[in-house]
Amino acid sequence: MTASQESPLWTYEDLGLLLGAALPCLVISALSAKLLGLLVPQKGVVAALSQVILYAALLGCLRLILSWRRGLPFWDALHWRAPWPGMLLTGLLGPMLALTVGLLALLLGARKEAVAMDALLGDRWSVLAIGMAASTAGPVFEELVFRGFAQPLLVRSLGLAGGLLATALPFSLLHGPQYNWNWQRLLLLTLASAVFGLVRQQTGSTAASSLTHAAYNLTFLAGMIFQGDLIKKP
Repeated sequence: MTASQESPLWTYEDLGLLLGAALPCLVISALSAKLLGLLVPQKGVVAALSQVILYAALLGCLRLILSWRRGLPFWDALHWRAPWPGMLLTGLLGPMLALTVGLLALLLGARKEAVAMDALLGDRWSVLAIGMAASTAGPVFEELVFRGFAQPLLVRSLGLAGGLLATALPFSLLHGPQYNWNWQRLLLLTLASAVFGLVRQQTGSTAASSLTHAAYNLTFLAGMIFQGDLIKKP
């Protein structure tokens, strides 16, 4: 389905309601992290579980918005469809995009510095938990919200290029603390996000962009692990 054919059955008011729900969901996630921290010693495991709780809470709010306010089936409304055209290509695109972004980071002179995630990858259980979240819950949540829910509104208002950029910018800025607000890395994340959005537009499926996104994340995580000794404890 192309941008010109797609007309979302929700409005910016619905998007505003989801944004308003973010604060209480963040509070729930933060409280969950505190409680989990009392029971689980691995910081990465706590971070991954609390992030999944945040995703679940926000998706629950989104489901209420779509079903109660608009009478829409959740997965179908957000274009979670499989199979889709070029499934193998969308899977291979993730690693290709990650390698391209890594090369561009070198060309742009992006600083090699410790980032927030490094402190969470100090043991095998943390690596496993974060890897699973980065390849499942994270991409699915972000694609459903950004490319499934927000992007159709923005593309309808701003056209394809404007909509992709308007979706990619906040996506990138939300990851700012993770990258110490390094402008080169955020610029490249904006580019990657726009590619995820383009996959969503070309295939008509958020499942497709989720696969590309998951493969992209896993490629970078593997690179972080093999580039340095991030796993410090057995």
